[in-house]
Amino acid sequence: MIGTLVVKDIKLFVRNRFFLIVTALGLVLYPIIYFLIPDQVDESLGMAFYIEDRESALYQRLTDEPGDYVLFDTEAEMLTALQETGDYFVGLSLPADLSAAAARGEAVELNAYYAPGVPAEARQIFHDVLVLFANAVNPETLANLTRFNETEFVLGNDLMGAPLSLRDRFVPLFLVFIVMIEIFGLATLLNRDVENGTARALITGPLRLHQFFAGKALMGLILAFGQLLFLSAVMGVLGVSTLLLLTTLLLGSFLMVGTGFFVAALAKDNTSAMAWAIVFIIPMVIPSMTVLLPGLSTGWMEIIPSYYFVDSLHRILNFGAGWADVSRNLAMLLIGGAATLAIGTTAIRRKF
Repeated sequence: MIGTLVVKDIKLFVRNRFFLIVTALGLVLYPIIYFLIPDQVDESLGMAFYIEDRESALYQRLTDEPGDYVLFDTEAEMLTALQETGDYFVGLSLPADLSAAAARGEAVELNAYYAPGVPAEARQIFHDVLVLFANAVNPETLANLTRFNETEFVLGNDLMGAPLSLRDRFVPLFLVFIVMIEIFGLATLLNRDVENGTARALITGPLRLHQFFAGKALMGLILAFGQLLFLSAVMGVLGVSTLLLLTTLLLGSFLMVGTGFFVAALAKDNTSAMAWAIVFIIPMVIPSMTVLLPGLSTGWMEIIPSYYFVDSLHRILNFGAGWADVSRNLAMLLIGGAATLAIGTTAIRRKF
């Protein structure tokens, strides 16, 4: 009976022009866009400086000798550029009394602000910057560079490793975007069956209530997971930690199915189902943007369940993460999917 129900719902999904067109467009356009995006890695490493003393020798030297760096008027502007533009890998903020302290032979504390996703070789490059700084401020301090105490701050997620191409960063986004359409489709199908009496008619026959919900959940899981598998295969990423990736895709699909049930419980008709789906999808898209702009990542995003799906995909595909690295994310996906599915199922039952 469950198999029959799943087949019936899949046919209904395919017959719906909106869901069919949106799904087909995603499965066709995403791979095309993926292969059009350049896969070259931009390894240019810009540096950002804020120098409070405009009369210092270092400020004059950096002004007179243009290079792969930019001088900012305020520290706040420098930090914003580090987090949002992706043009700089490190920022250095120098107080006004730094030159005098170095000349007196006093210990100097330097705060280095590293951009999110900074390459591993950035430490050595920044050491060279310190040498340049020491030589510009006071040549005598060059021999005593150890007096410069470097304090590091990593803005956003500290994902040290090789630079990523734009194509690599788009893979998690495409996978998340394609599966979110299932929230629309599942919520609409569930709400329609409840509102037109189909669900009540089915459970008064040989089909039990738990079988009805199991069939709907299985249908959503098959569609979501199937699309993820197809897109992953076309983009050629299935060979990356295959078992771990498949587990992540399955749990991500489960989360979307649970969200679809939750949205169906809130909706009163198909129109409101679409509206509620948009309300949920918009915040769920936000964590995906942190893959392109890591500086957007903040602690509060962890309250959005899709964060754990995006973060897991990003770490597995782009940083070679293993089971231990994403185990917490997988657990949160399982809990989030189970919770929304349970709440949605309980609420929908009250509509019968």
